[in-house]
Amino acid sequence: MQEDPVMDIDILLYVEDPGAANYVAHIPSALAERGLKVRLLAEEIAYTYLLHLGVEADLITHPLTADQLFSQWKPKQVVVGTSENTETFAFDLVEAAKKRGMITVGAVDASGNVGHRFRGNTGDPLYHAPDWLIVPDQWTKDAYVSLGYPSGRIAVCGHPLYDYVYDMRMKLEVIDRIQLRKRLFPDCRKGIPVVVFVSEVSTGLNPDQYQMSSDYTLKGRGDKKDRTGIVLEEFLDAIDEFKPRPYLVLRMHPKNTRVELSPFLKDFDRVSQHEPPLEVVYVADLVVGMTTMLMQESVIMGRPTLSIVPRSVETRSLATVRAGITPCVTKRKELRKILPRLLNEAKITKMNQIETLFQYGSLRKTVTFIEGLLHECSH
Repeated sequence: MQEDPVMDIDILLYVEDPGAANYVAHIPSALAERGLKVRLLAEEIAYTYLLHLGVEADLITHPLTADQLFSQWKPKQVVVGTSENTETFAFDLVEAAKKRGMITVGAVDASGNVGHRFRGNTGDPLYHAPDWLIVPDQWTKDAYVSLGYPSGRIAVCGHPLYDYVYDMRMKLEVIDRIQLRKRLFPDCRKGIPVVVFVSEVSTGLNPDQYQMSSDYTLKGRGDKKDRTGIVLEEFLDAIDEFKPRPYLVLRMHPKNTRVELSPFLKDFDRVSQHEPPLEVVYVADLVVGMTTMLMQESVIMGRPTLSIVPRSVETRSLATVRAGITPCVTKRKELRKILPRLLNEAKITKMNQIETLFQYGSLRKTVTFIEGLLHECSH
C-alpha cells in the first residue's frame, strides 16, 4: 500500500476476490462524483483484476493491521466485499471499525454460500457480519433474513457491474460481430459455431461442495474428484459427439492457473485469459459454465447460455436459472439431450427478458444507499 500522509476520508472500500472487485469496481468513481473522499484497497488478485478493468486501487501489503490502516486513513464508513478466504482481512477491518464507531457495510456480490460469507472459522454464519448489507436480489436478502440478519438493514440494490455490461452490449451491437470474432479467434473457420466454456476454481467457502460427494449426479470419466474437472469432462465428452466439432474456447477464471487446467487445455481450440471477457462471450454462439457470474453477464450480452452443475442444490445458484432464462442440467443424459438443441436453435436473449431480472441503474442505487448511510449516521 502506498504511504500517504494521515488523511480523513469518507469511505474506505476493501476487496480481496475478483467477484467482490467486480461488484465495487465502479463505485469509487461514482461516489467521488458526488464529492466524497474515497479509497479503494485491494489484495493482490483483486488488485490485478481491477487493473484489467482500468480501475485504480491501493495494493495492500502485509503484514498490516486494521489499527495501522485506520491510523493512516480515518474513514467514516468501511465497505467490504466478501471472500473465499475464511480469515480475510475484511473481518479485521469490520471489527476494528465497529470499535471506533464507524459505519460498516458488507457488499454481497452473489446469492451463493450466504451462510458462509461471514462465518469465518466459527459456527455462526453472521459472526463477522457488518452493520449493513448490500445484496444483488431479493433471494439473497431472504436468505440472510432466514439466518437472523435484520431485514431493515439489508438493501437490495442489484449488481453495479451490470450497468457496465448493459453499456458494453450497446457498444458491441453497433460493430460487426463476425469481424470481432475473427480478431479474437482468427483460426476459427467460417460457419463453425463457437462455444465458450467459462471456468471456475474448485475451492472456496464451504469447500466440501467443490469435491465429489454422494450427492453428485455427474461423475465425469471417473478419475476427477474436483467439481470443475468433473463438469469439464462431461462437457467435452458430450461436445465430441458433434460433427463438425464446434470451435471450443476455454475462458479461464481470474483465479484459475494453467497448471490446474492442464489436463484439458489440449481439448480446446483457444484458451482465453487476458482478452476482454465480455467480447469473448459476445462472439460466442453458446456460453457454457457452472455458476460463475460471467454466465449472468453473458445473458445480459444477449448470448444463449447453459449451466452444468453436479448437484441439484446448485440449480438455484444463478438468478438467470431461477428465472428460466439459462437452462441448467445436473445429469449426463440431460446434457446430451439439450446441447444439440441449444447449438442448433439457440436464440439471442431479448432485452426485455433481461431487464425484468437485472434492472439498469444498480450503480446509482448502490451509491445512493452508501451515501445515504453516511449522511444519516453523521447527523
